[in-house]
This record gives sequence, C-alpha cells and structure tokens, in this order.
Amino acid sequence: MGTNLSNSGSKTQLLNATADNINLAIEALKSGDVIGFPTETVYGLAGNALNDEAIAKIFLYKSRPSFDPLIVHVAETLQSCTALAEAEIIDLRTMTHDQISTCDQLIQIFWPGPLTLIFPKHERVSELVTSSLPTVALRAPAHLVAQKLLRQSGLPLAAPSANQFGRISPTKSQHVIEELGAQLKFCLEGGECQIGVESTIASVNFRGEVSVLRPGGLSLEILEKHLGKLFQGLHTELGLPSVAAKSPVAPGLLESHYAPRKLMLRIQTDWNETELKNLYRSLPKNLSQVTKVSILSSFPLPFETQHIIRNTFTQAEFFSLTAEGNDSLTAARNLFAQLRTLDQSDSELIVCELPKSQKDLWPAIRDRLTRASKKYWTP
Repeated sequence: MGTNLSNSGSKTQLLNATADNINLAIEALKSGDVIGFPTETVYGLAGNALNDEAIAKIFLYKSRPSFDPLIVHVAETLQSCTALAEAEIIDLRTMTHDQISTCDQLIQIFWPGPLTLIFPKHERVSELVTSSLPTVALRAPAHLVAQKLLRQSGLPLAAPSANQFGRISPTKSQHVIEELGAQLKFCLEGGECQIGVESTIASVNFRGEVSVLRPGGLSLEILEKHLGKLFQGLHTELGLPSVAAKSPVAPGLLESHYAPRKLMLRIQTDWNETELKNLYRSLPKNLSQVTKVSILSSFPLPFETQHIIRNTFTQAEFFSLTAEGNDSLTAARNLFAQLRTLDQSDSELIVCELPKSQKDLWPAIRDRLTRASKKYWTP
C-alpha cells in the first residue's frame, strides 16, 4: 500500500500512485481530510475546496494566516469558463465577453500547466479558501498523479504548498514528511517536481487584458508571445514591498515567504567589498563573529569574486543553482532543494545573489529569493 517514513513523530504513509491508493486518497478527501500530493511545480497540501472543515485543517496544519487565500486545483477536463461555471466553481455573471474570451484562450493554451488565473468565485466555493474575497485562484496542474486524483474524485482541490507557512516549498515527498509528517495521514508519491517553483498567477481585467501578479513556472515572454497587446506585464504595484502585505489579493504575495529558518541576506547589486561590508555591519550581535557562511549564486562564481567574498567571510562555502549557461529551468528545479540543504547545514548564515536576467524563469527565481531573504538584517 504505502511506506511509513521514519522521521521522528511522522505518522504519514507515503503512497505510490496505484489505483487502490488513489482511491484511498479520494476517500480521505471526501471525508474532509487533507493529503499531500505532487504537482509539476511543488507538492501541495490538498483538501476539498467545497468543505469548510477540510480548508480549516489546511490553515491549521500550515499555521497559515486566514487572510492569505489558497489556489484551487481543477481537472484538465474543465477547459473553458463555461465548463468551470457549470461545475459551480466560478460565477460568469460578473465577467465581460472580453474577459471570458481571454480566459478561454489562456486555458486552452496553458492548462494543464503552471498558470493560475483569477476568477469571480461561485458561492459554493468555501469562503475560507478565498479569505472572503469575491475571487478564486484556479489552475489545472500538469502532473499525471494530480490529474488522476482530480478527475476521479470530481472535486476541486484547494492546495497551497505542503510546508509550514512562510517556509521553503517542498519539491520532493520527503520534504512534505519533514514539514507536515506529524499532521498528515497520507502523501501521494510523484517523484521530484519538474518545474520546482510555484505557478505564475495572472489576472484578466474587463477589457481582456492580462497582468501577472506573481511570476512563476510560466515565463512572462511566453505569455506575451501568445497575448500580444493584451499582455500588460508584471503588476509592479504588487512587487516588493507588496501593497498587499497585510491583505493579499492572491496567494503567494506576502513580503516574507519561502524562507529558511536560518538568516538569509541578499546582495542587491554585484559582489563587491562595499556591499559585503555593509551587509556584515548589519548582522545581529549573535552573528557578529560569524565564521561559516553559505554563498548561493545563480552560476558558479569566478575565483576573483570568491576572493572578494573571503575578504569579508573567511569561511565561505560556495553553491550555485545551475552549472553553466542561462539554464533557468534547472535553477528553478534546484532552488528550494538547495535552500533546504543550506538551512540544514552547519553554516551560520546564508548570503544569496539575486538573478539579473528578466528572461525565462529567472524573474520567478528572483521573486522567491527576494521574499525568502532580507537586504540587511533589521531587528
């Protein structure tokens, strides 16, 4: 059936995605329980989006604040706004013809996949899911196990990342066990996530124009290529510091998110002695004599740069997200696993570099690193 992983305090059974185990997971979901399950972006903590009890468990298990809404996952068979309305997930009555037309175009091109769209919600969707907002965030995940679960259950599944709120997102089933093993009965195994960062979240206005609220697993240039003049780019007002910090209009917009428990500071510009000395001077008293530091960069740093860093941090260890070239997919896939490794290492501090490229998945990686780190330490 499944395997009990040996983490201390874990009661979670890791289930291979056999027909019997999918049915077992569906029974749990229909009874108001929540489970871990894989998507192509990160592992999710799934519960029936129509069941208040299940949604309350998600917030409780994650220690997630009730004002931060959840993404709802749907079956790939719901391939239009009309189909979503007939399934009583969205409400078409407040949508314009242009909105519906653009949303249908995006659904047909990018679902299943790492694109989340914002819709007026149907009254049947739990108010807890949307944090009492009139809108609901939806996507169809492109993972075989996730789609089997969605199609066979017939349920829309609210599913934030399966980790403690604000912490590093899980890209392997083992990460789910480490974070939530004491709460969950089941987690479906789906291998390592193929994208590794959460979905891109987009909003469509009444004219059918599209703004990206959060960069993610679908790049901005691909959206622009398909939308042309309808593409409005990244909604800069929702960047950092976020105007939505206390009351986000969509998931994943809080200023501090995806963070390791260990202090992580970021280099804003280039690795230079002035920037490093300013960063060093900002350290709290307990780190004023820091000895071992993990340095995380997009690509391997040249020897000259490593030398500059060691002038400030003598015991610096160097890590990169991808070996060479502008391989943002590999970098995205490695990001959270690398942060998790560094958080569990014996280094006292993590210092990261923000990617400069605006292409491919680098904006999503920059977004996650920015939310996971501080420019300088402040009490």
